[in-house]
Amino acid sequence: MERKSSSSGVCSQSHVPSYKNNIDKLKAKGIDSVICVAVNDPYVLNGWAEKLQAKDAIEFYGDLDGSFHKSLDLEIDLSAALLGRRSHRWSAFVDDGKIKAFNVEKAPSDFKVSGAEVILDQI
Repeated sequence: MERKSSSSGVCSQSHVPSYKNNIDKLKAKGIDSVICVAVNDPYVLNGWAEKLQAKDAIEFYGDLDGSFHKSLDLEIDLSAALLGRRSHRWSAFVDDGKIKAFNVEKAPSDFKVSGAEVILDQI
């Protein structure tokens, strides 16, 4: 899963909680880890994970310069919203290094295809 900004309501209120709240179902389906990668620094991500009380369920990794997301063609310019270059909201199911499902939201405010409920149906 990916999140756009630590201040994004969709990410904080829906996206990350969907994984946190379904962690037992994901583990029951054999998922070893749930990882959140975001265009931000590790300090911001650590604080955000603590605020969401999600550190025990989800691993948070920063993509400081956005190069990871750019390499996946997921970069989006949100400068007009004063957020700079970020990433589209997305989720993926990766099994033994192979992408089995890849879901990308069409609009920055969308939360239709990247939640845990969708991934659970794809596993």
